[in-house]
Amino acid sequence: MPRALCAKRLLLIAAILATSVAHARAQSSAVQTSHDETPDQTIVLPLQLVAGEPATLAVLSPEGRVAVGVKLVLSNGEVVTTDASGRAHFLPPDAGILIARIPGTEARAAADVAPQTNAGKLEIAKMPAMVALKDRFTIGGNDFYGDADRNRVELGGKPAFVLAASPRELVLLASPETAPGKAQLDVRAGGGEAPAEITLVDVLPDTIQGGVRMGKKEKLVLRVRGTTRAVELDMRNLSPKIVQFKHGDRQRVRTLGGADNFATIEVKGQRAGKFSYAVTLEAQPGTANVQAAEDFLEAAKKLAAGDEKRGIENILKKLARKNADIRRARKEFAKLHAASSAGDLQALIRAAGEALNGQ
Repeated sequence: MPRALCAKRLLLIAAILATSVAHARAQSSAVQTSHDETPDQTIVLPLQLVAGEPATLAVLSPEGRVAVGVKLVLSNGEVVTTDASGRAHFLPPDAGILIARIPGTEARAAADVAPQTNAGKLEIAKMPAMVALKDRFTIGGNDFYGDADRNRVELGGKPAFVLAASPRELVLLASPETAPGKAQLDVRAGGGEAPAEITLVDVLPDTIQGGVRMGKKEKLVLRVRGTTRAVELDMRNLSPKIVQFKHGDRQRVRTLGGADNFATIEVKGQRAGKFSYAVTLEAQPGTANVQAAEDFLEAAKKLAAGDEKRGIENILKKLARKNADIRRARKEFAKLHAASSAGDLQALIRAAGEALNGQ
C-alpha cells in the first residue's frame, strides 16, 4: 500500500475510533460515580469463522475505544497482539469452537469455526434493518475477506471501518460523518460488490441543568433521529446513589414515533448532584443461526452444572426439533442468560444468545 494512502487510512481510522463509545452516553457531570469493579476490555470477534481462512479480531477499552498492544491467547494455542488499529489477524486451523482470552482478565469471546467450503460469490445474506449510528454491527454473508482491511465498505457514501472480519462475517462501525436515516451499504471484495440498505438512528440524550435535588422528580426527554418508527431504548443508570429510575436502574422505554420521535423517563433525586446514564438502541432479533447456537450450547453444557446445565439442555431440545422452536428457545434462553456464569462459560452463553437472536 502506498505510504500516503496508508497514512490517509490511519487518519480515517483514528477519526472513526475516536467516537466508538458503545452508544450515546449522557453525562450531567464531569465526575462519574465510581464502581466497585473496573470493567474489562471487550473482544470483538466474528461469531462465524472458517477453518484455515484468515480472520481479524479487535479489542475495545472499557470506554469503547480501540486498545493497542493487547495480547490475546486463543484456545488453539496461538498468541496475537493488537496493532495500531486495535486489531489482530489470526488463522483458525480447525473446525470447532474457538475462544479468545485476554490473560489476567475475564475478557472472553467465542466463535464457531466451520469447515472450509467452496467459495461462492460475494453476498450479504443477513444484516440488521436498523442500528444505532455509533454502535458496531455485524453483517453476515459469503466471500468476505478475513483480513479486515482488504474489504472496502461504504455506508451512506462514507468509508466504514471494519473492526473484525471473517469470510462469513464483517463487524462494522460507521464513520462519524455518516448522517442518520436510510443509508446504502456497499461491500467490495475480490472484484465483487454486494449492496444493501440499512437505517441508521441517532439517540440524542437529555440533561437536567444544574442536576437534581433530593426527593425531587424530573423528566428526561430522549429524542431519536433517523427514523419515524417507534423504537425501544435500553436505559442504564450510572449514578444510582444520586438518582433513581422509576422502574429500577435498568429499564426499557419506547419512543412515540413520528416526526418528533421521543420518549420520556422519570428520575427522582436521591441526593443533590450531577448524574450520568447510558442509552442504547434495543437490538432487533434477526434470523437465528441455529447451527451456531447449538454448537455454542453444546460446548457450554460441558462446563455447566446444576440448573444452568438443565437450562442449556432444555434449549437444545427445542432447537433439535424438526422445526426448531426459536420463539420458545429465545424465551428459555432469557432465563439462562440471567444466570451468574463466568469465564469461558459466560462467553459461550453470550455467543449462543447472539446466534439465537441473529445478531
